[in-house]
Amino acid sequence: MSKGEKKREEYLDDLTYIQDMNHLVQGPWHQYDILLAARGYGWEMMLDWADYMAGADLEQISQVTAGMMGMAASDFTESYHSHGDRCKATPELQTEMAVLSIAGGSRELAAPMKIVWFNQTRVLRFFTLSDDEALLRRYAETVIRRTFGTKDAMKLGKPLPKKA
Repeated sequence: MSKGEKKREEYLDDLTYIQDMNHLVQGPWHQYDILLAARGYGWEMMLDWADYMAGADLEQISQVTAGMMGMAASDFTESYHSHGDRCKATPELQTEMAVLSIAGGSRELAAPMKIVWFNQTRVLRFFTLSDDEALLRRYAETVIRRTFGTKDAMKLGKPLPKKA
């Protein structure tokens, strides 16, 4: 690449699903808060999403938690594993809650990853050791689109148009 030439991202034809992303650092851990550009999601979609991620990218699931706002989350990892490694089959997760998280090793990032969903919001939260905002933005788009293992994995949508 010549001096001054920017590396060009390969964009999909659709617009990005990310409205905003904030990156916080606590020791070796990086927290990425993603605000979705689309409408919010509910409990059933959270369970579907967690099961999708457990099959598509996360391996060796080390933690599954859920809980209500303002209360400590309960750990359902043992029950999750004893019910076929599926959130939808885990009896304790049949009751709607405010927060769901699943953690394991991300094959795509080659790093630990914990994904947290907040019921009836447009927010996703990632905890990882990866300190690469551009990579995490592409990862988030892949999570949202559910395109792991496809030709569109790890591609961004076109940037959202700026509001006047």
